[in-house]
Amino acid sequence: MPDPQPPSKEVFDEYSSIPHPDAFPEALKLLKKFLTDTTIPWQSNGTKNDIELYFYSPEDPPLPAPICRGVGTFPEGLTAEQILPVMHQIACRKIWDERFKLGFPTLRYSRKLVRFYAVQKGVGEWVVIVSPRDFTGYSGHVKEVGEDGVTRYFYLQTSSDFDDLPPVDGFVRGWSSVAGWVLEEKPGEPVKCSYIVQFDPKGSIPSAIISQVIKETPLCIYKVRNFIEQRGLVPHVRMHDEFPGQLRQEYLTIEDAVVNPETGETLTETGFQFTFSWFGAVGSFDINFDEKWENGVKIDIEEGKVDEDFELKSSKDRVTVTVKEAGKDKKLKLVVSKA
Repeated sequence: MPDPQPPSKEVFDEYSSIPHPDAFPEALKLLKKFLTDTTIPWQSNGTKNDIELYFYSPEDPPLPAPICRGVGTFPEGLTAEQILPVMHQIACRKIWDERFKLGFPTLRYSRKLVRFYAVQKGVGEWVVIVSPRDFTGYSGHVKEVGEDGVTRYFYLQTSSDFDDLPPVDGFVRGWSSVAGWVLEEKPGEPVKCSYIVQFDPKGSIPSAIISQVIKETPLCIYKVRNFIEQRGLVPHVRMHDEFPGQLRQEYLTIEDAVVNPETGETLTETGFQFTFSWFGAVGSFDINFDEKWENGVKIDIEEGKVDEDFELKSSKDRVTVTVKEAGKDKKLKLVVSKA
């Protein structure tokens, strides 16, 4: 049967009401507990690719799968806001998470909170050992500045049930209490990253595969780091900047580099295309891109009129968008790619 498809773009022309207002805050609270509670007896699962791996198996009550955690750092010079879009953009995740099959937002609640649908691949092609798992829930961002001088960026997902997202034939509906990233930023130090997951896969999965998943999942930190090292930064609007207007959609599409298999020569570089649409409000914001893009970016205007509704000003690593009075409440849409 065909894979589930994302909703029409018109769904994102308004912010929806949240049917489970406590779900995301409770998941954030749980993530913070796993991050800071020194009484949790984390057990080492070794170190791989400079990522420290841990797991925790509570006895009361016992869990279907151990909680897993990874801890690592990103190269100096990278900021949390540059790393975040590689974590949350679906097109990026399809590259750095080999178990990820598909995913998309289904509703938007605010600039930083959406409802999501996602599918993890099963195991086995001719003989299905593990069925694919799908998940529904909330996905969002929180930024906090601690008394210790550390700025923490939380990006997490948590499961919830929705009447209009029933189980899908061929998939087992899994449950994630929390799947959360924490980026810790302190002046003069590289960004520290923790990735913590507590989930119930539901259904039947061999214990050997569960053990493998628990050990490999925290290595997503390394895979995100490797993505940036190999492909560079992706264009984005900083998640935690003040944004004038109401976001409709922001998404990335990626065309992989083409390499000559005989010589290893790169024929075409990785192509990023960033689409950003919103209802205009008077004010400015930046679309950021990799400063290594020597020729800057190409901007296609799909909705709105430049100079009438907004102005564009390019610099070394960003395009500043300034919306005028004429652009207020209008549908505006830009597509940004490497020049």
